[in-house]
Amino acid sequence: MNQTFSRFSMLVGENGINKLKNSNIIVFGIGGVGSYTVESLARSGIGNITMVDFDEISESNINRQLHSLHSTIGKSKVEVMKERILDINPECNVRLIKELAYENIDGILNKYNMDYNFVIDCIDIIYCKINLIEYCYNNNLKIISSMGFGNKMHPEMIEISIIEDTAVCPMARTIRRILNKKNIKNLPVVYSREKALVPDKSTLFKEERLTEFRENNKLPNKITPGSNAFVPGTAGLVLSSYVIRNILEID
Repeated sequence: MNQTFSRFSMLVGENGINKLKNSNIIVFGIGGVGSYTVESLARSGIGNITMVDFDEISESNINRQLHSLHSTIGKSKVEVMKERILDINPECNVRLIKELAYENIDGILNKYNMDYNFVIDCIDIIYCKINLIEYCYNNNLKIISSMGFGNKMHPEMIEISIIEDTAVCPMARTIRRILNKKNIKNLPVVYSREKALVPDKSTLFKEERLTEFRENNKLPNKITPGSNAFVPGTAGLVLSSYVIRNILEID
């Protein structure tokens, strides 16, 4: 008997394990939040996982992203994560899309002709998040979105909520305002009530630049936050727990 998911089956039963095995999840953004989300899905027996991320691993990812090691610097995040997933569960069907999720949301979600049980948004670029959320809303796809977890130190302040009930988080405030104008309501999100710290950028980030220390990788310009292993990691686990419980119809 395969013992990989035997401990989890004690909680959800064999029927629950089979339900997860037959589920299809797509995760956008395989970074600090997304890498933990995907690994938790794999360790919970999700049988079909699609990952979307255009980026490669850099040295500055090592402190907070599961796939990031000195031995994986420069490698594709989704390709390294696929190796991890298959080492956890060789029977998992893993599909990769190495692309920035911006204008081609329809193409990405329909590339493999899959019916997804859930879309998980771990993107950290706001205009990409909005496009994904709006597409899912207009096409009746279930989605949960990660908000901002940079510059925070208290994982115990992470919550699940709908976007209208969020507070404190600057990213959630921006997303809430834009979605309100588009009349998009009741988006489930994972966010933190912790007030963000002001990061010390006096040495490495005296001037804003591309987020990672690599050449020949065209990353969008954005504000570089401070981060750690435990806040984005916890957010990723909370995201995966929400999706798994939703699939299993557990409160």
